[in-house]
Amino acid sequence: MEKGGIKEIGAMKDELDEIFVDKNESVDKKIVVDILKPLVTIDQEGVLSFTEGYESLDETKKALVYLVCKKAITLRGINGFIESSGPTEISKGAHTSVKNVENALYIYHKNLVKKEGKGYVIPNHNLKKVKELLH
Repeated sequence: MEKGGIKEIGAMKDELDEIFVDKNESVDKKIVVDILKPLVTIDQEGVLSFTEGYESLDETKKALVYLVCKKAITLRGINGFIESSGPTEISKGAHTSVKNVENALYIYHKNLVKKEGKGYVIPNHNLKKVKELLH
């Protein structure tokens, strides 16, 4: 059947579906927990407490952990928080220098983060890669 000169494929599965991800793909909360549990706790106001495991991480990886924390906080719906974070906020929240954050965002982990608005986020489909990198 044709519609507007384009053939409708109907419900046929396209093999390419396996490699394309929806940017709005829902987050797997278990992966977020798996990433954060050994590294940080978050109170009901969104205050982070880092563990010894976090302190032993490479400084650029701390920026990724902070971005996953922001994802968890926004998933929880804590008022006043948005997921996207700029380098200065990440630096303060992750307890690392702005230079280390910039290195993480622009060099070492640029394939894991995405610019969104005035800040950065970790797309949901990259959480598995972040987990593998951190653990």
